[in-house]
Amino acid sequence: MRALAVSSCRLYNSVMPGLFIKNGERRNATLLFADMKGFTHLSEYMDPEEMDSLMNKIFGTFEEIIQNYGGYVEKYIGDALVAVFGVKELHDDDPFRAVKAALEFLHRIKNLALDLKKDSVEFAFRIGIHYGQVATGKRGKFDVVTGHAMAIAQRLEAAAEPNSILVSDAVYELCKTDFAFTGPFSFQVKGKLEPITAWKVEINQDMPPAIDEPFIGRKEILDELVKIYIKDDNKVVTGRYILAETGSGKTRLIQAFIERITHYPDFNAPILKATAQRFRTMRYATVLDIITGYLGLDSFSSPEIIEKHLLKIPGIQSKYIKDFLTFISEKETDSSVTNIVLTLFAIFSCIMDQYENSMYSCLIFIDNAQDLDRLSREFFKYYFKNGKIKPFIIMSGKEYPQKIHDAFPEIKLIKLPPLTPDETKELIHYYWPECPENLQSLIIAQSLGMPLFIKEYTLYAKKHKDLSHLPETIQNIFLSSLQRYNEETREFIKKVSVFLHHFSESDSKVIIKKTGGNPDAVPEILHTLVQDGILIKEGDFYRFSLDVHRKAVYDSLLNHNKKIIHGIIADLLIERPKHNKVRLIIHLIKSDRWNDAAQIMLKDPLRTYMYEYLNHIDIIYKNLEKNDKDTAIQLLILKSAMYFNSGKIEDAENELKRIMKIAITEHNDTCMGFAYHMICAYNVMSYALQKAVFTGEKAIYYYTKDKKNSRSIQNILRYLSFSEAERQNFKEATELIESMKQYGELDLFEYNSALADLQTLSGEYTRALKTIESLTDSEEEYSHFVARFFGLDLKLKILWQLCDFENLGKESRRLIESRMLSESSMAQAYAMLAASLYKCCDADAATENFLQADYYIQHIKNDFDRVDALRTLSLCQYVSGNLHETEVYAQEALALGLRHSCYYPTFTVLMVLVQIYVDRNNSESAKFYLTEASYFLSTGFLLPAKDLILYYYYAAILGTAENIEKFKKLAWNLLQDEKARIQTHNTVKEFLSIRHFNEIDSLFSGAENNER
Repeated sequence: MRALAVSSCRLYNSVMPGLFIKNGERRNATLLFADMKGFTHLSEYMDPEEMDSLMNKIFGTFEEIIQNYGGYVEKYIGDALVAVFGVKELHDDDPFRAVKAALEFLHRIKNLALDLKKDSVEFAFRIGIHYGQVATGKRGKFDVVTGHAMAIAQRLEAAAEPNSILVSDAVYELCKTDFAFTGPFSFQVKGKLEPITAWKVEINQDMPPAIDEPFIGRKEILDELVKIYIKDDNKVVTGRYILAETGSGKTRLIQAFIERITHYPDFNAPILKATAQRFRTMRYATVLDIITGYLGLDSFSSPEIIEKHLLKIPGIQSKYIKDFLTFISEKETDSSVTNIVLTLFAIFSCIMDQYENSMYSCLIFIDNAQDLDRLSREFFKYYFKNGKIKPFIIMSGKEYPQKIHDAFPEIKLIKLPPLTPDETKELIHYYWPECPENLQSLIIAQSLGMPLFIKEYTLYAKKHKDLSHLPETIQNIFLSSLQRYNEETREFIKKVSVFLHHFSESDSKVIIKKTGGNPDAVPEILHTLVQDGILIKEGDFYRFSLDVHRKAVYDSLLNHNKKIIHGIIADLLIERPKHNKVRLIIHLIKSDRWNDAAQIMLKDPLRTYMYEYLNHIDIIYKNLEKNDKDTAIQLLILKSAMYFNSGKIEDAENELKRIMKIAITEHNDTCMGFAYHMICAYNVMSYALQKAVFTGEKAIYYYTKDKKNSRSIQNILRYLSFSEAERQNFKEATELIESMKQYGELDLFEYNSALADLQTLSGEYTRALKTIESLTDSEEEYSHFVARFFGLDLKLKILWQLCDFENLGKESRRLIESRMLSESSMAQAYAMLAASLYKCCDADAATENFLQADYYIQHIKNDFDRVDALRTLSLCQYVSGNLHETEVYAQEALALGLRHSCYYPTFTVLMVLVQIYVDRNNSESAKFYLTEASYFLSTGFLLPAKDLILYYYYAAILGTAENIEKFKKLAWNLLQDEKARIQTHNTVKEFLSIRHFNEIDSLFSGAENNER
């Protein structure tokens, strides 16, 4: 396929927007709306001062609870409250925290509501909770949250029943294993097309059973835990600390462990569970959770119910029950119970002592153990030392702080490894059995072997059929892990996330300085982030250790701030003499500098082969179509040319239709010239040479009127030269090539490749080789990667004609190692390398390269390139003695070649098939293909010289020619001419060794020697 070139001469200007960075970010947050029912009725019956005192008490209590769970009150609206979780402080379980806060509030106001009801005053609260994307910022001095997610939370609150909690489907999905729900319910929201799905939190129901998900991998760790547990005798403290990041599957490991041991015969040991929570203010919070959890209750249960359950435990003195109830009801930092440790020890001992004679140890499991409160740590340390029955302890956490190690040195550490790729595939298959290979590979790469990530990525890909965005759950896990840094460091991480790949210290200083930060702090921040594994340092550059981490942080930036930082980075790149143009274009697009991005593309001399531009042209075109139509048209032309050069002919034609419509309706000379240019190129590819000449001349006419397209005109002259050479008008072809010099600065790539093409077709192989070497071996500026690639492609074809197999192998490797611009060229390079290796007696290596050639052939995007590649592959297979493979490729090439009238390569394929059947002594089939080939001689077009030799020879020996001796002599004479063109002794010898040319050479050799 001949390359299509287009020209453009416009420049770009850099215009930076104002560098005003807004406070705030985009993130997924949990929003809680609570509204008081009965406020109006209360205000009618109560004194204003009493009413104010009551409301302060109610909302003060709620605000305290919200703060304890890591949220904050964003605003009050009359008798309603709006709380946000995941903004000021982000956690990976913010939806869970919001529901827990709502439940605790409803429990806390229950008694107050009952007291007021005695005075015929009733009130209740409706609560709605939603998890979704918001933008954070400030209005004046106040922190605010905006976004449609707020409206959904408010609508959920309005739809909730009094003293109930209604959550969105998003909250339900993240909390369905933590709370009991009923639903789903559906209702419409103003401004939202799809109805909202809601779930009601059932306050007094038992927790739902754990979801049955597969346990994959970690078998050795599970077996170790079970083995240690079975051996435990309740006499000494034994246990393990499972260390792993959020999402690594540590909870599922513990679940599998519990499932295993509870299925043992006569298992009756208690399993006591608690989750340590940093935001809990209650003293001994985890101890209380374990005790009330053992009772099947929680710390909000009424004293009467807790007392009833405690009385069922043998041996507990009433004094300890009374102290326990007093302590748990006060919920204050300071308690009136002076010996609470002894009380808790007594209750805990009574629970444990019941199982003194059990075959199995009591099990305590504490999740999030890194947040275990100090008093609970001290209690467990005291109990493990003094208690009669020692439980088996399992703790898990994403950190293993020194305070845990110091408190429980007997508990050994286990680091949970990621799942292997095979285990990851198994888990992907569980969630999506039909997952395509390409998405499966992406999930494996991005999930890092973390079961939660695997699940979220798989479900996201299953729903959206791609992985273009980061699932919200994964994003929040990453963002919450950054909360340990101060605000300056977090802001730095967010700003450098805008770099698409790596960045230097000086780059980041520029960003920080121009966005109002302190550049002097950058070195220390970089050092910290490298030490913590957030960034990786490679030489003088830094990059994020995990790209999914970078994406999570990047997505949290406000769009306004992204635009500004992208613009700063774009200007940094523009100032550099050498930069990655694709990255520059992306930064320009992200900063809304559409014309700048377009001009980067249009002024690139290699633009028609920069296929990476294709991903960005449409969005630039859309934004320039109305305001800068001329540039927009140039982009359409560029896109069509790139499609053509990459072999996507159908896509190129679709763009051509758009261009033709503009050309006709607006009388646009540039569009008309390009349209005829592309049609000319297509005609040459399909060997419609007369049409090629007509459309080429029309293209030159319009390009000449436009006076801006000298390079494109030279490209058309190359097409016209090839067309004339194929019609055996070599003089006219030469004149067309020389006429390139009349049109502006001469493009040496077009000129030399056109000249080498012509010299090859006319049999001047040595001259052609010398001409093309100026493209492939020169150090001149014009010797760019396009020239080298297609120069090497043409050089391989010349070396094939010269039968120089030694250099053919060397140059094939050069092309293969260069930047891939054409699947057809790559397929032929591998095929020629295979033939060269076969000639060097390396059959195994030859076979491997033939397989590579076949791989690239399967990826060729149009029939014309495919015919050319199949022709070369069948020839190389024949030279290597692989007749079966030769026939397969030749038959496929013949079907396509005859369909599209590609006579030049098809004639070669026909002669290859003739030779195959002659070798098999199948003269009938050989004559069939030979007869088909005979029709090509009547066209008057140029046919491959070596195949003409074979044609006349086989026409004689198969008896299809009327004058057999004449045809033999003609074949022999043509062979001598070809030997003269090949010239050197060694290459002539190689030439005669292939395709039975030595048989033809021997026909009259004796007679010729006698004449001499």
